[in-house]
Amino acid sequence: MEGDRYSCNATAANCEILGLPCGQMYGITVLAMDGKCTSLPSPAFEIQAEPCIPQRVVAHINCENNTISVFWDPSNGSESYHVTAQGINGHWASCNTTGTECEVSDVHCGLNYYITVEAIRMGCNSSQSSALTVKTVPCVPQNVDAHMDCDAGHMSVSWEFSEGAISYMATAEGSNVQQCSANDTLCDITDLHCGETYTLSVFAIDDSCDSAESPSITMRTVSCIPQNLDVQLDCDTNDASVLWSHTKGAVSYSATAEGSNGHVTACETVNTECQIPSLHCGQVYNVTLTVLDGGCDNSQSSQIVLNTAPCAPEDISTSLNCDTKSTSVAWEESDGAMWYITTAEGQDGHISLCNTTWTSCEFMDLHCSQTYSLTVTAMDSYCQSVNTSVFEAETAPCPPQNVHADSVAVTAFVTWELSNLTVWYTATAEGSDGHTATCTTSDTNCLIPDLHCSQTYIISVLAFGETCSSLQGSSYEIYTAPCAPDEIITNVDCTSNRVVVSWGRTDGAISYDVTAEGSDGHIHSDNTTETRYEMLDLHCGQSYNITVTTLSYSRHGISTTSVQIQTVACDPHNVKAQLDCNVNTALVMWDYTKGALWYTAVVEGADGNNVSCSTSETSCRTPALLCGQLYSVHVVASDRTCNHSVSSSTEIQTAPCSPQNVSAYLDCTARTTSVCWEQSEGAVFYTAMAEGMEGDIYSCNTTEANCEILGLPCGQWYNVTVLAMDENCTSLPSSAVEIQTEPCIPQNMFAHINCENNTVSVFWDPSNGSESYHVTAQGINGHWASCNTTGTECEVSDLHCGLNYYITVEAIRMECNSSQSSALTVKTVPCVPQNVDAHVDCDAGHMSVSWEFSEGAISYMATAEGSNVQQCSANDTLCDITDLYCGETYTLSVYAIDDTCDSVESPSVTRRTASCIPQNVHVQLDCDTNDASVLWSHTKGAVSYSATAEGSDGHTVSCVTDNRECPITNLQCGQEYNVTLTARDGVCDNSQSPQIVFHTGKSLVWNG
Repeated sequence: MEGDRYSCNATAANCEILGLPCGQMYGITVLAMDGKCTSLPSPAFEIQAEPCIPQRVVAHINCENNTISVFWDPSNGSESYHVTAQGINGHWASCNTTGTECEVSDVHCGLNYYITVEAIRMGCNSSQSSALTVKTVPCVPQNVDAHMDCDAGHMSVSWEFSEGAISYMATAEGSNVQQCSANDTLCDITDLHCGETYTLSVFAIDDSCDSAESPSITMRTVSCIPQNLDVQLDCDTNDASVLWSHTKGAVSYSATAEGSNGHVTACETVNTECQIPSLHCGQVYNVTLTVLDGGCDNSQSSQIVLNTAPCAPEDISTSLNCDTKSTSVAWEESDGAMWYITTAEGQDGHISLCNTTWTSCEFMDLHCSQTYSLTVTAMDSYCQSVNTSVFEAETAPCPPQNVHADSVAVTAFVTWELSNLTVWYTATAEGSDGHTATCTTSDTNCLIPDLHCSQTYIISVLAFGETCSSLQGSSYEIYTAPCAPDEIITNVDCTSNRVVVSWGRTDGAISYDVTAEGSDGHIHSDNTTETRYEMLDLHCGQSYNITVTTLSYSRHGISTTSVQIQTVACDPHNVKAQLDCNVNTALVMWDYTKGALWYTAVVEGADGNNVSCSTSETSCRTPALLCGQLYSVHVVASDRTCNHSVSSSTEIQTAPCSPQNVSAYLDCTARTTSVCWEQSEGAVFYTAMAEGMEGDIYSCNTTEANCEILGLPCGQWYNVTVLAMDENCTSLPSSAVEIQTEPCIPQNMFAHINCENNTVSVFWDPSNGSESYHVTAQGINGHWASCNTTGTECEVSDLHCGLNYYITVEAIRMECNSSQSSALTVKTVPCVPQNVDAHVDCDAGHMSVSWEFSEGAISYMATAEGSNVQQCSANDTLCDITDLYCGETYTLSVYAIDDTCDSVESPSVTRRTASCIPQNVHVQLDCDTNDASVLWSHTKGAVSYSATAEGSDGHTVSCVTDNRECPITNLQCGQEYNVTLTARDGVCDNSQSPQIVFHTGKSLVWNG
């Protein structure tokens, strides 16, 4: 158009012009040339070059909807434009427009796309523009997860890598909103409030856009620090009550008391008060409260210091000052004691008190020959010790009265009056030569042997208690014979019950007879030349009188005064232990032991936990034992001197511990409830119980840490607990967990077919425990259809025709469904008959209709509709419709029938009935030529006609026409002819008129 020209040369009838600028209109002419001349230009025709490549293409991403907007300048020669976005992963997207901007949608997130534009005009497109790179919106982060860093106190959020993301922003939204950003797939959110539930989400960021937020999750932060912690002590039991304020985020609490002696005990509760029993006496306990939230379990209160009640003083000992006759009481220092009160109460009613901050007291005013009951109580500012033991102490005996002595040879027989609480007496004979001899006895008389011959002796008696003697009493004078052996010394070995007797050697003695006479009648006697003798066969727990007699050549000497000893107490026998399952204490019993004054039952645990109880009886009950432990039990018998008599051991098993960490899981497929727990110390077997809201109980028994409870009624809530048992005891129940059983099977189901639309309406009663229902229709040909609802009715569509369907309903709750209900059978609407066909039975004059078998049909109804309507019914696929009008066109259809519904009508077909029988047939004879013309009225349904004349001589002629007249020629003269007219309709061709008889030679024969 601007006058620029381009050309090509050729000797053929075509050539290519190259280099035409894009988008321009050009006029094309052709010149013919020879060697000399050039023709005139041919008539011009116009052509337009290809569209120009779009220029100044600009593209940017729309962050809101992840589409790409593309802009460019108009291109010469273009009618429209095609924009292409090619992702680096091979994905393509495009848009078309007649303008100069276009928005490309359906692009993938987080990808670089190369954007090109090409101009289009009909079938001719420009080349693509230079590609631009556009990055789409980053993909939404997926699989967001989070966990609490219990030590650091922040929440760590993680997610999967998002295509196109440069960085990410995680948001926690609760009572406050906090965020963290990261270049990778993990970051920590800080400054979250304790005990709160936060909603967490993540969105991806690039240089241009932010993605939408990820699907959110919820997470709880660590529970808050417990506040207002207080501890109250019961001085009598050393049980502590720990109280505190409700702590946000707490599921349960654990209070721990750690004593200065290393003793640690704890209690757990879901309330705001907890009992810590059996704290050790006299200890300083640091009490802390830990909040358990099921996640971190590390929110701990500050410590509270608690001083327990002082321990009862132990190792109490008494001593009698034989010089001053005062009684001293000493004991070990009691943990936690600030001072002590010692009380002495005599049998005569005399009471004396002593207060001290030391560990001993001295009583100066106690009466002689009295047994005093002594108690020592430890005190602090708030409490006093409990279970204080009572000890007995005896004061020095009073001096014996009415001392009298008789001399027999060299032996003095001394008597006196009884002095209370005297263990033994010592009678002393003091000779004029300064010699002194004594006898010791627990009786009120004794013989003093070994007095010097021809000596005057002053006899005096001292009363001895366990420790001290009385003051000197009155004296008596005698004359003694030659001396007997020196004073006997005895020693009892507590370990072996060996008794050693020794004495001083006597001048002139050649041997000694040693005799021990026991309180049970047992006598041990032997002779020795030594002044020391061991007795190994003395009976345990007996009092023995020991005597030594000096023997000389000339005569027997004089026996010494008897010395009384007490052998070691016998070992306890028949030790038994009975456990009180409810409180885990043991009643230890044994037979009476000779010689024992006191018993201690010792219960030793395998883990070093030992307890004991002491008594003067033959049974005692221990403090509480640990659950689920095997203990060894033995009894130690003690007298005043020894405590080495130990029984054989017996064993006792304490009651099992309550099961912990109980969980329950419902198996929706098997309809069973699986219960699991941690093994309990001491348990032999377990019983898991599920108790319903109405008090009904179901259980299972096992020796493992799990079992299945069968037969739980559907749709009910149950509390599940576990008991641990051994052969004798049952633990306390575990903490309960709650579980709901599978939904009940829907009942009273009813279904019916909707004939109009071939759908099935289903109804049922509500089911316990269900959230929704799923209705299934299964056809006998394998076809399935279903519907879902939260109500108690549902309509199933998309069913096949003519089938029996089995209808079932199942109740649904989350992932747990009931079993299917009992199936109902519903038959759908019969299928529409297909391939309907019909033909006319020309002989019988009716129309036979046929079709293919229809599923579900019991019978069929065929209808022919024309100038009249006729029907026929059948149980198979064929029936005959009668009484149709001749020569008519009928529309034929069939529908199927069952007990309930009719199908819709089949596609229709059209058929014609046989033509009518021709009427008003007559013949005109041309007598001159013997040619006849057959004439008739119009016959309904006829397409053409055939007239036939048969002579009596057998001569036959005919004619065919589509008019209402037909000539018959060449008839024989003088013959009788029968004329019939047949109407032809292309179907039957058998509609024939009655015969007409005529004779040739006659001018006219008229029928009728």
